[in-house]
Amino acid sequence: MITTLVRFSYLNAFEAKANPSGDLKFSASILIPKEDTAGIKAIHNAINIAVQKGLDTNKFTKAQISGLRLPLRDGDEEFDNGTRGAEYQGCFFLNSSSNNKPGIVKAQAGGAPVPIFDPDEFFSGCYGRADINFFPYNQAGNRGVGVGLNNLMLVKE
Repeated sequence: MITTLVRFSYLNAFEAKANPSGDLKFSASILIPKEDTAGIKAIHNAINIAVQKGLDTNKFTKAQISGLRLPLRDGDEEFDNGTRGAEYQGCFFLNSSSNNKPGIVKAQAGGAPVPIFDPDEFFSGCYGRADINFFPYNQAGNRGVGVGLNNLMLVKE
C-alpha cells in the first residue's frame, strides 16, 4: 500500500543500520496523524488482510490472534511512558524495514518524481509517502504482522 502524507522518523533509507538483533536493515518509523482517519483505516485494512493471510498459511491460529504483535502503535502512549519523543504526540506510528535499499524519490509538481541520492535532501522529520507491505510472521515464538519498506517519496521538509 501507499500511505497518505506521513512524517518519517529514525529514517535509515540511504545506508543500512544494525537493528537490535544485529541485522543490517534499511528502516523508517512512519508517523500518521491521528486526524488522518482515511490513512489509518487503510492501514487497519492492510493489517487485517495480513492477519487473514497468517491464518490461511498457518502462521498462527484464531486462538492466537488476540496475542499477536500488531505494527500500528499509539505515539501518545509511548511519549507518555518516555519511550518516544514529542514528534510522536498526536500520531499513530509503525516501524518498517527491509534488507534491500528502498527507492527514494522527490515529488515534482506536474512532473514525474525525481530520484534522490543525497541523504542531506531526505532525512528524519521530512514528510512524504511510503510504499509499504504488511506480512504475517511466526518466528521463535513471536507472532504478528510486520511491515516491509519498499519505496519512499519526499513531499516536503
